[in-house]
This record gives sequence, structure tokens and C-alpha cells, in this order.
Amino acid sequence: MDFVLPPKPRNVDGKLRDAQDLGEIIRKRRKSIGLTQGELAAACHCSVRFISELERGEAGGNIKQVIRVCKEIGIDLFAKVRGE
Repeated sequence: MDFVLPPKPRNVDGKLRDAQDLGEIIRKRRKSIGLTQGELAAACHCSVRFISELERGEAGGNIKQVIRVCKEIGIDLFAKVRGE
């Protein structure tokens, strides 16, 4: 029998490991403020499909749209050079 390690916890210290981490944060925030995907899409001038894909970590949209969605629901994004 092969031993399989449990997956590492996501969003440790708020760090994003991949698009799924960001999608999970966006989905939780959207729900906590009581918006549907449709309402968020309308507020951000994008499609419901984009919001759905973004929340699943599958969106291939441009970074401007991602930043607009985060800004609309009150998520601040930071970029930090490792080691500084």
C-alpha cells in the first residue's frame, strides 16, 4: 500500500500558491458580502462565466479584470519580491 501525504494547507499566511488560492478567497469574500456571481459580474463589467472560472482558478482572463474584481469586493493584492 502506498502512503500518500496529505495536501499542504492552502493560503498559509495569506500567500497565494496558485490561481485556485485566489479564486477561493474571491468566492469566500463574494459570499460574505452577499453578492451572487451575476451581481459581481455586472458590477465589474464582465461575464458570469469569467467570475465562475476565476473562482475555480481556471480563468484565463487578463490581469486588469482580476484586479478590478478584487478591488470591487475589497480584496487588496500585494506583490512582494521574495527575500526582501
